[in-house]
Amino acid sequence: MDARGDSDNDTEHELAIDARKTALALGAAVLLAGGAFAAISQITQLSRHGGALAHVSAAWLPAALLGQALAYLGYMLAYHDAASADGGPRFSFPDTARIVVFGMGASIVAASVGGLAVDYWALRRTGTRSHTAARRVLAVGTIEWTVLSLYACTAAALVLVLGERAPLAMAIGWLAVVPGCVLAARWFTAQRRVGRYVEHRPRPCTPGSGPLGRALHWLGNELSASLADAIASVLLVRHLLSHPRRYRGAAVGYPVYWAADMLTLYASLRAFGAHPPVIGMILAYATSIVISSLPLPAGGAGGVEAAMSFALHGIGVPLGSALIGVFLYRLITFWLPIIPTLALAPSMRALSRRLHDVPHTPRDRDERVQFRPPEESASAGPKAAEPRRAGGARAVRPEGAGGAAAVQQAAGDVVVARADRRG
Repeated sequence: MDARGDSDNDTEHELAIDARKTALALGAAVLLAGGAFAAISQITQLSRHGGALAHVSAAWLPAALLGQALAYLGYMLAYHDAASADGGPRFSFPDTARIVVFGMGASIVAASVGGLAVDYWALRRTGTRSHTAARRVLAVGTIEWTVLSLYACTAAALVLVLGERAPLAMAIGWLAVVPGCVLAARWFTAQRRVGRYVEHRPRPCTPGSGPLGRALHWLGNELSASLADAIASVLLVRHLLSHPRRYRGAAVGYPVYWAADMLTLYASLRAFGAHPPVIGMILAYATSIVISSLPLPAGGAGGVEAAMSFALHGIGVPLGSALIGVFLYRLITFWLPIIPTLALAPSMRALSRRLHDVPHTPRDRDERVQFRPPEESASAGPKAAEPRRAGGARAVRPEGAGGAAAVQQAAGDVVVARADRRG
């Protein structure tokens, strides 16, 4: 996927799947996944223990596919509300579905940040400015990982209380790290101090600085801007989750998404005769997702399979059964999404034109601290700043958003935790 165009005023940006890059990525994914399967099979001597393959229960396959359908629905709900909240673009649900489905597959056929890049691209095509779009995308990711962390912490606590089989370090790790992250988020977004973090203004370079001084100055400004975007995204998340009736999709979307994805994994394991304990599986699943969230090549093919198989083995699932079940899970969540992505690719140009005319919602009346950069809030027209009552109001188009703003290079412009949504 190419992201062409690199300024707020550039109007020629389109999404396109590069056939050569796609072929290389798919080839690498096949080799890596096949290598992981072969290596773990050798460890488990799978060929000598074919019981899992000999007792396949096809009755679990519909449940695995249903889980993925529900996972897509949950992500659509969450993205729709996070994008439209407080003056954002109000996508139609069919267009939201196209963005999400294309993004899921783009993560596979293009790059590990493909899905995030598509989310960002869609916001920019509506006229949303670069840092505001980045903060909305980061907010989507923050809700996603927050919900997964809550699942994991609940499972970890139950493991300790009920004595479920799971590595002790795995459970304690979640219970030790997540509360600290929550406290840090609350501290940085407290009303009395959040303004000085989200209102980033680049500092001018000292005259006469040498190359090293200029490089350090640029790095400092970039780090400061990235921190401002990250904290502002948490501020938006707090705003979304503090109004669950107004933003139902943001509140329920990711709980549905993760639960449905875990249903797919559970059904995939049961299809090959494994009986994973549900609580332990949740903990192993969340841990493997975090481990595999590194920016691995080819969408994490190979690494995800290995991490998830060994994590499941840690809770008592036989390694051979875990390996085969995980490969079915990855077939459904990693490989099948390529088909709708390629099918949607020819229609993305038409979608790009439609996004240019997407209306924006009014600003929320009760948002106490703006999550936007100050220069972007100040440049918005009077209609964009019109407050919105809790009951909602008609959508308005912000002044200055009529031009088709282009995305900056997605991988360089959006500072994200490069976590592919599919692991």
